[in-house]
Amino acid sequence: MLLSWLLSDTWLMTVPARVADALFMALTLWLASRWCYSKQPSFGKALFVSTLNGVLGIGLYALFVWVRDTGALPWRGPLWLIEMFLIAQTLLFAILILIAYLPDRWRSLNVALVTLSLTGIIEATAIVLLSVLAPHTTGLQR
Repeated sequence: MLLSWLLSDTWLMTVPARVADALFMALTLWLASRWCYSKQPSFGKALFVSTLNGVLGIGLYALFVWVRDTGALPWRGPLWLIEMFLIAQTLLFAILILIAYLPDRWRSLNVALVTLSLTGIIEATAIVLLSVLAPHTTGLQR
């Protein structure tokens, strides 16, 4: 999710970044549902939840771009927007997982936590690698 934010500096990159993000999240969700022995480990459901998260994430991204461009919150630094976007997108994805996997009861909570943990670990690793290999692409200040 954060990686798609960093790749979405231009509107031409938003759609490919979101498609890649949705596929990555679907794969992670599918693996987590299989690992947690969910009763609904289908890739189709994982892809649906991830795609819905991606579509809602585009709207969320547009809102954050508007805030950044208009200076609606001038007292905050530029990293504040990235942090708030990540928190909002993560909460949105967790809620969508809990709703979609609701018949699993407690397993749905396990699936959500495992999915978000795996995603966070993988994205943090990718961002660290990008900042080391190509520091200009991550948007992080040195």
